[in-house]
Amino acid sequence: MPQVGFICPDKGLTTFEECFKKCRLGERCVSMPVLFMLSNQRIWTGLPSTTQLLNGTRQALLKITKNYHEDIQKMAWVILGNKGHKSLEDADTGGTSEIAFKNKVQSGIADYYESSTRTLWDRKVSGAFKVHKALGMVKKKIIDPSGAKYKRSGNGFKAGDPKKIDYWYMDPKTADKWDWTLQTNRYSIWLDDTNRPVERIKIEVIVRDGGLKNAAMYGIYRNIIIIDIPILNREYVLDYYNRKAKMLRTSLALSWAPKCSKEECWDGRKCEGYCPVRDHCEEMTDNHPAKERFESMRPEILC
Repeated sequence: MPQVGFICPDKGLTTFEECFKKCRLGERCVSMPVLFMLSNQRIWTGLPSTTQLLNGTRQALLKITKNYHEDIQKMAWVILGNKGHKSLEDADTGGTSEIAFKNKVQSGIADYYESSTRTLWDRKVSGAFKVHKALGMVKKKIIDPSGAKYKRSGNGFKAGDPKKIDYWYMDPKTADKWDWTLQTNRYSIWLDDTNRPVERIKIEVIVRDGGLKNAAMYGIYRNIIIIDIPILNREYVLDYYNRKAKMLRTSLALSWAPKCSKEECWDGRKCEGYCPVRDHCEEMTDNHPAKERFESMRPEILC
């Protein structure tokens, strides 16, 4: 039971069928082609995808088993991502695009493999805050290189003192790109196993609020940014996905899953306004009868 409809601009709910037949608001908020694109669902086949396993197990469980609606306005960037992927897939660049993989545990699709440089590319559309975190952007005050001086005294400085400005730099120690790193490293292993060796992994991200004040607040001044991704230990990556697949299978059997981790829910930010099944999540209390059974099986899941 995946997404069954939309959340309208007035926050009312409508099913896909009702929306296609007649707009409940009298005038459509987006065109019919966009509605059809946004209603396109991946049918659950029992084989989780790489991106699905990166989400919290509870979120994955609820999106498989519960009916839910998505806010059309919050899905706007899906259009940009899908259209861009399709255009790039059709481009003849000498590499290989949209490479599909699957085994008994999971499936996945690598965006682009450049054989001449042995580079795996993955394309993203993301907000400036996410890019800011992935780059490890840190701000400090430096003396303005232009030589400008303060014209009047203020908090901590006097008229005539050298003016200080914000300076952003990347600190690898604070970079947080664990989900992108785990995702692309899984694709990298699949490519390696099919005689397409990967020596470099790069994320090509379009900053959806690039060029705006909001992006500048996070030290992001470009609209397209390339982010280098480290190549992780093969066994570590495979162990992560095998464990997450076991957790999802167990949760589906018990109809219960533990809360998402801090990383999976972005320290709670996803729960506040980005998770379409958060209402169902609130119903899955910790005193659920299946919790004890799940916890008893945890050692087997983690092995």
